[in-house]
Amino acid sequence: MPAFLTVFRLLVTAHVTEHPLRTLLTVIGVALGVSASVAVRTANLDVLQSFEQAVLTVAGPTTLEISGGDVGVNEDLIVFVRGAPGVVSASPVILQVARRLGEAAAEQVVQVLGLDVLAEFESRGIRLKADRTEQDLGWLLTPNRIFIGREVAAQWDAATGDELTLQLGPRRTTVVVAGILEEASSRTSIWDQLAVMDIAAAQIAFGMVGRLDRIDVITEPGADVTAVADAIRRVMPPHVTVERPASRSGQVEQMVRAFRLNLMVLSWVGLLVGIFLIYNTMSFAVAQRRREIGIYRTIGMTQAHVTVLFLLEAAALGVLGGLVGSLSGTLLARKLAVLVGRTISDLYVPMAATGALGLGPDFWAMCVEGVGVGCAVAMLGALGPSLDAGGTAAARALAPGDYEARRQMRAGLLGVLGATCLLAAGLLSFAGPIRGVPVFGYLATFCVLAGLSSLAPFCIGALRGSALRQRPANSGLQGAVRQIAVDHAARNPGRNGVTVSALMVGLAIMIGVVVMVRSFRHTVEIWINETVVADIVVAPSGWLRGSEAGTVGRSLPPSWMPVLTAIPGVSGVDEYRDVRVEVEGQRLALVSRDLKLHAARSRYLVRRGESAEALMRAADTGGVLVSEVLATRLGVREGDTLNVTTPEGRRSLPIVAVFYDYATDGGKLVMDRALYRQLWRDELVTVYPLYLEEGAPIDRVRADIVSALQRLDPDLQPPLLIRNAELRREILEIFDRTFLLTYVLEAIAVVIAMLGIVNTLVTSVLERRREFATLRAIGASAAQIRQLVLWEAAYLGAVGITLGVAGGAVLAVLLIKVINRQSFGWTIQMIVPFGAFMQAIGLAAAATLVAGYFPARWAAKQPVVDGLRGE
Repeated sequence: MPAFLTVFRLLVTAHVTEHPLRTLLTVIGVALGVSASVAVRTANLDVLQSFEQAVLTVAGPTTLEISGGDVGVNEDLIVFVRGAPGVVSASPVILQVARRLGEAAAEQVVQVLGLDVLAEFESRGIRLKADRTEQDLGWLLTPNRIFIGREVAAQWDAATGDELTLQLGPRRTTVVVAGILEEASSRTSIWDQLAVMDIAAAQIAFGMVGRLDRIDVITEPGADVTAVADAIRRVMPPHVTVERPASRSGQVEQMVRAFRLNLMVLSWVGLLVGIFLIYNTMSFAVAQRRREIGIYRTIGMTQAHVTVLFLLEAAALGVLGGLVGSLSGTLLARKLAVLVGRTISDLYVPMAATGALGLGPDFWAMCVEGVGVGCAVAMLGALGPSLDAGGTAAARALAPGDYEARRQMRAGLLGVLGATCLLAAGLLSFAGPIRGVPVFGYLATFCVLAGLSSLAPFCIGALRGSALRQRPANSGLQGAVRQIAVDHAARNPGRNGVTVSALMVGLAIMIGVVVMVRSFRHTVEIWINETVVADIVVAPSGWLRGSEAGTVGRSLPPSWMPVLTAIPGVSGVDEYRDVRVEVEGQRLALVSRDLKLHAARSRYLVRRGESAEALMRAADTGGVLVSEVLATRLGVREGDTLNVTTPEGRRSLPIVAVFYDYATDGGKLVMDRALYRQLWRDELVTVYPLYLEEGAPIDRVRADIVSALQRLDPDLQPPLLIRNAELRREILEIFDRTFLLTYVLEAIAVVIAMLGIVNTLVTSVLERRREFATLRAIGASAAQIRQLVLWEAAYLGAVGITLGVAGGAVLAVLLIKVINRQSFGWTIQMIVPFGAFMQAIGLAAAATLVAGYFPARWAAKQPVVDGLRGE
């Protein structure tokens, strides 16, 4: 074994020193694939761990949380909780948001916890850094006092005793910094990013007197937490949930599972293309070292030894690429974590992910994982060539051209395999999801890519015959150059098929995703134009940015309704309330509004029937409308009944219509405002959509709204007044941010495919130095040599682009009709965006020519004497 390792070291060293450029290209390709995978995985973990850390750190020793969802709980319930068996303490909690006001500070937002300050600081692991003594407790607990974390104090440039102007709920309030919060252990924690008020002061400041966001419970040591929870549920109203704090992070992970999974699968495209790159590299190595293989076998090396030798060489490349990819992926993850966190905040729940990833155990574990992934990808890509090398007899290894001759013999078999994979993809596309995951849809996409990759060598061979038939008789020297390029590409279908496959995969994924995204955007635009009709929307500041937390931060008072109705030029005002509730075990959005007003002024895109008729019938009969996503998940349709748990008990509500909705992937339930008030006893409003009289000047109406609300409350912070066009534009901007990550990952796959083309052509130049020298010797110019290499790149690119377009079209159908529908439940109207389609093709063509340019220049500069030295 030491002798074998010595041989391996010498061979690898020689290979790297003889072909440093090809080795570098291979390492970079593997590194890019690993980088994308590590970055996405790290960013996903960082976002969810940030949320979990926030939940568990703030919860402290809390074992159970009692919540009424977005509508909160009555503070009188705390008496019943404290009387439940096994309960040590029950603490009131308010979780809202404060916004720093002032010049250049309008976007400085912080979450505010209302706690029983004297009782909670010690138990939750925080301490107070204040200039006051215990005799000043009355000063600390006055209504306008607030405690802020260290990071908040640094961002706001605030210290103890400073006055701050904050927006608490809809009102502007001046508060005094009573102290700085610190983790009891002096470590960095979520408390550095929070603010705390005494519970009584918070109830007054946020207008929540008599209400709480939740109740935190500590159970007796050794008590059965499940039994205590069951005992508490028996004395709670039906809509109140009792759960462990950790389950909230689990709910978030469940909510964003499909989004994270699709993102992760897309990041693996780079690794898939990297496998082709490694396959290409090792195939070249086997082809170039046929004589070496014969010598190894002649001196007694077994088939297994030869196979392991090449696998270890690939593993070395994989380890190096994995190491570089892990380091670069961790740096990329810092940016992706912010993008993923903002996307999840836009679509699901508010959360903060700063991307501040440290050099802790998780970092090194991710590096080890990245190296392992790179090594595995490299060895998987090298498996086929390594087995071929080991299975080659000594005599055949010394026969010129035998390696590629065997590849040509297999082109027909690969063609049959490709057709079988495409047939399997069609059958898999009809299978349903497994636990909400489109497993068979992902398998179908893999079969499509595998099938087209298997057809690549066959297509390259077929290209030669087509080119011969189409070549004009008087094509001259240029035609001869093109013919030589085609002949060489067709003579090597095995190695060139891998290069074409890499380009095909990158382009197919790009086209498939572009068609899906553009089709989705087109569908959303139609939905917006049909459903977002109000002229002005009066909303809480930050409503569209997903940064608010708590019911007050996302709500407006009901007292605004008569004020807005009286504004000159306003012909109708809707009260739109959006909360999260549980229905049939599913957490979903419950929307209540004036359905009769909505029927007259706007519409929903209903699956059957007319929108206005369905809305009027729901208002008259106490029925509900459910979104397509919810109907699919619960297996219900028009005419069925839905069991909804409300504060008034369990109610069966008739389903009047199913409508298309793209605002949430968790499902939506719509009911009339009067029915909602009756069942939930909630008067708050999320936004007020306003409909104006025809010809009413919108700017004047907006100014009148601000003036009227200021007269109602001089301390009121002006709300967000969004025009119809502004709202539509903001929704589409959120949509575009959501898919920004997909473009980053697609670009990585295309770059790796470009490296594959460069790798192929560089190796081709190395192998054909004698051929090029001969052509130069008989009169070919350097420009013609450049053209020869560029034409070969162009032909390979043409085959790859053709297969990529076909694969992209099939993938688009699978993404829209299978994967997206099974993951999220949305119906997307498929369109063919010809502009984007041609851009993708043009990008692939340009990438091919750019990749071929540098090898072409290098080939033209090769000395003629050196190339003919062996003749």
